[in-house]
Amino acid sequence: MKQLFVVIFILMATIAAAQEPTKNQKENAKTLKEAIALQSEGKLAESNQKLTDLYALHFMEDYVCWQLSNNYYRIGDIKKAERFANEAMGEGSKYVLQAGIIKSMCLGIRKQPDEQLQLLERLAVAYPNEAKANPTMHILIATLNNDKQLYIHAFLAYYMYLFTNPVTYGKETILALNDLMSRRDVNSIIDEKTTNPSQLTKEDNDLIWGMLFINELKTSTTDSESGLPDVNNFVNNSKSLITSICQSIEEKKGFYEEFYVNFYDKILKSNMLEVFLYYCLANAYPDINTAIPGMSKEKMDAFADWLEGNLE
Repeated sequence: MKQLFVVIFILMATIAAAQEPTKNQKENAKTLKEAIALQSEGKLAESNQKLTDLYALHFMEDYVCWQLSNNYYRIGDIKKAERFANEAMGEGSKYVLQAGIIKSMCLGIRKQPDEQLQLLERLAVAYPNEAKANPTMHILIATLNNDKQLYIHAFLAYYMYLFTNPVTYGKETILALNDLMSRRDVNSIIDEKTTNPSQLTKEDNDLIWGMLFINELKTSTTDSESGLPDVNNFVNNSKSLITSICQSIEEKKGFYEEFYVNFYDKILKSNMLEVFLYYCLANAYPDINTAIPGMSKEKMDAFADWLEGNLE
């Protein structure tokens, strides 16, 4: 009888021990939920305390490291932000792209734009579908290329940003596109690049071609008084630019050709370019929906259907 009691006791203890991790998991999940709530409220120090506790327990380590990286970046502690971003990018992590974007922003703060752009391009190649849907990826690539005076690359990324997130910074992006379409430094850039033609790289030649084309866009895409886009000019300029890029690049090899140009080429060949541009405008400027010529629910629905099979 005594032996039976001992066996029952051991079984009960084993069952209790087996249930204990489940209880701990629930408590940790609750703590994580509280940490994310504090993060959304801007209480980053409090959020970090809870996340640090979870980090010590190795609970959802890749996700926790990503969130710690995000918090420390927002606080301004770039060293810790980059450290946790690196940990979140470890082997087997599900959050490499998200953490990698934070790391790239840390590189930007540390004045390493070339390394920042290279990291973003590597991430986009490794996670193409996720990257295409990530607006932060596109705005960073666009801005970095703009700063490097690689305007065609900047164009490609700005349009994709406008497509993936037209509501948040759509108006600013349209203004940036308008600025690119009316560059005043085009000729000086071409003169600088063509001083030693024998030393020109493929990138230089692409840039010169892009500058020459941009120089042909004389019409403004934004109304000077209202600040609203001139729909016709914006759409016409954009159609001309994207069509020319797609038709001029025969071998679509290289990051920008494969990541951006191929997508625009699909849009062009499917006769969806115009509605793509209308979609961007309509979501960035909801007040001008009724003023967009040719816009219809049927066209937008057809575009939505087309997208389902073409965002790969």
